[in-house]
Amino acid sequence: MRLLPPQGAENVDVLHTYTNGSCSVFCLELSSDELAEVLRTGCVFLTVLSGQTQPPVFIGSETTVRSVVVDYGGVWARERRAAE
Repeated sequence: MRLLPPQGAENVDVLHTYTNGSCSVFCLELSSDELAEVLRTGCVFLTVLSGQTQPPVFIGSETTVRSVVVDYGGVWARERRAAE
């Protein structure tokens, strides 16, 4: 599924997601610099460009997110990545 940016939001990209009808899941791939900072600080930040409401969100590793999403329906097929 493709989630489109709001009209007029030129600084927002299309978000490619997996959905099972109850949950939308997307994968963030970090640059080497971002990964180094996350490893150094242990922190990942999430910004929801709304300011009016905060929808429920869940962030975790692929295994952790799959274990939550499966409670709401199907899950996506795992892809082998170069690092595996």
